[in-house]
Amino acid sequence: MNDTAAAKSPPVRHGALELLRAVPAGVSQVYLQESVPAGIAFLVALALAGPEFALAGLVGSAVGVLTATALRVPRERISQGLFGFNATLVVLGTVASFQPLGPALLVGIAGAVVATVLARVADLLLTVPARTAPFVLTYWLIVYIGHHFDWIRASPSPVSPVLGLDGDPLALFSAEAEVFLMSGWLPGLVMLIGLAIVRFRLAVGAFCGAAVALAAVELLPHTPPDVASGVYGFNAALVVVGLLTTGRTWRSCLVAVPAVLLLQGGVEALGLVPTTFPFVLAMWTADLHRLHRTGTARP
Repeated sequence: MNDTAAAKSPPVRHGALELLRAVPAGVSQVYLQESVPAGIAFLVALALAGPEFALAGLVGSAVGVLTATALRVPRERISQGLFGFNATLVVLGTVASFQPLGPALLVGIAGAVVATVLARVADLLLTVPARTAPFVLTYWLIVYIGHHFDWIRASPSPVSPVLGLDGDPLALFSAEAEVFLMSGWLPGLVMLIGLAIVRFRLAVGAFCGAAVALAAVELLPHTPPDVASGVYGFNAALVVVGLLTTGRTWRSCLVAVPAVLLLQGGVEALGLVPTTFPFVLAMWTADLHRLHRTGTARP
């Protein structure tokens, strides 16, 4: 009788451990990776940019996980970190954009809830993955509200030289940090290490994407003054990682990198903060092409 009862009993699921794992996994999904070690590496990189940013990353992912749980999202999708990365970026973006820390963190938490709800709606309605679109829309709303009510804007961190280098060459590393809306060559370098933990090819791809974007911007008649911050390379780095992760070729990356640069210029011309929207548009184009060709947007 005991054996029969034991055989019929459902396996014990360690729900708390799954949710705990989902927090660093949610951070790693900013780079489209389901990896707890990479998520921890990214949090270390955020701490190097400032301890408040590591806190924001942890809080954002945790809020996304808890909100998704309240929305009854399937547990396996939560544990993969798929409902943590948009929330992570919202809190990071708010803390990086406004001060003091306390109010910015509270606004970011509210935004993280909104972004997670949008991610769930998109998950149910869209035929392609939403990527970071919920973050983009939520962050644009927060920036609009902040400017409307004259919230105090945070001061950008200066880019410090390394190994005798300063200025534009540092964008080769700082671009990877800008994926998380951070500045600095050292956080970017640690994020490359985090990608290499998953697959060395991804770290190479991110670096090459940033390098091609930097070279393209440097060829412009008037080079923008903020190239060294990495703002013109992070969408390129992210789209290369996204394409390689979803089974695309290096040839598709060569097309996508100049595309995201043009899209970034178009978004800026509209008076909007580009954030990761060029990446989203490029990935949606690739996903829709795959959907049309194979009937599914997933590899």
